[in-house]
Amino acid sequence: MEPLLVRAKTIVTCESNAAQGGITFDALGRIDDAALIVEGHTIAAAGKRTEIERSVRDRPVRELDLRDCVVVPGFVDAHAHPLFAGDREPDFAARQRGEKAPLGMLYTVEQTRDALLEPQRFYEQVIHPRLKMLLAHGTTTLETKTGYALHKPGETELLDMIAAHKNDYDIPAMIATFLGAHALPPEFTNETAFIDYLIDQLVPLAHAHGAVYADAFCEPGFFSPEQTRRYLEACRMHGMRLRVHCDEMSFGHAAEMAVAVGVDAVDHCNCIREQDVRAIAGSGTVTVACPATIAYLDLPQRAPARELLERGGVVALASDYNPGTSPCFNLQTVAYFGRKLFGLSAAEALFGVTVAAARSLRADAGVLRAGAVADFVALRIASPDEFGWQHGGNLAAAVVHRGVVI
Repeated sequence: MEPLLVRAKTIVTCESNAAQGGITFDALGRIDDAALIVEGHTIAAAGKRTEIERSVRDRPVRELDLRDCVVVPGFVDAHAHPLFAGDREPDFAARQRGEKAPLGMLYTVEQTRDALLEPQRFYEQVIHPRLKMLLAHGTTTLETKTGYALHKPGETELLDMIAAHKNDYDIPAMIATFLGAHALPPEFTNETAFIDYLIDQLVPLAHAHGAVYADAFCEPGFFSPEQTRRYLEACRMHGMRLRVHCDEMSFGHAAEMAVAVGVDAVDHCNCIREQDVRAIAGSGTVTVACPATIAYLDLPQRAPARELLERGGVVALASDYNPGTSPCFNLQTVAYFGRKLFGLSAAEALFGVTVAAARSLRADAGVLRAGAVADFVALRIASPDEFGWQHGGNLAAAVVHRGVVI
């Protein structure tokens, strides 16, 4: 197939070694009156339009004119729970009335287990359309958690579903995370006994079924730091990298444990302390903040993103897409919440949904450079400074995933 020549008003490559805190778009690789060349699945070159056009002057090319758009790398969502059945709108409605949510996570577990009795139908009718929707809004790489089956047959089926479709062109590239320790399933009344079950029955299988990462919900009322540490260390021993939900709703020493264990990412971190901020920023661990969840639940505390950046830390912005606490699938909207709730600049927010998120996943994504996978989004904005300003819709004029124009 002929190379694809893409012209853009501005390209932001996100190829940068600069610190996230205070970063500018120039430091993020801004190129005005720009173009790039795609050959197959990868980017062959990116630069000034006149130079790129000159490089292919004597070659037949296909053309994509995006000169009214700002082109950025495909978004990387570093925290998402898209593999669920059923909705939890009644929980939302109850919270709006000041009442306790009537359904809760175990309702989602029940609905997902039922759907997994026909896994192909579940994927084709529910999951596949959902993943296509994420891609259409610019998410080209998706950390994809299990955790709504919470038993051996269902969790392995969810991992197999990710493995079967992780490189499909019409959905985001998926990175599988085994979230076995998500909640206590109805068969168990004791968290320690469930952790024992996971370590004995599921952890040895998860990596073989495609799990790249293991995760746990370390939170008062869910899994303690001691229980979480034991689970995570078993997962590491069986070949998985580690990330963990930390101190989301209340403080419980989760981040302290996670940094000591050496996880790649600490997620949420709304209730961490000053000493946790210092430890995280000094460890190389990426903080994956989920501002849409804070907004959805009206949480009184939020991740100290600015403090982390001032200490040299890295903060990714993620959707936490799930039916109960963040039914937000659009990282454009998440970027708005990142600016609104955390005070991030447009450039810091773009860094958060590209470079930082990819770093948290150890993924070769979130950048436009020669040799990188051709994943990018053309946004209908006049300037990169508008990123995370307009929100509530889809500003993607085009999404290119693995070289295929969506």
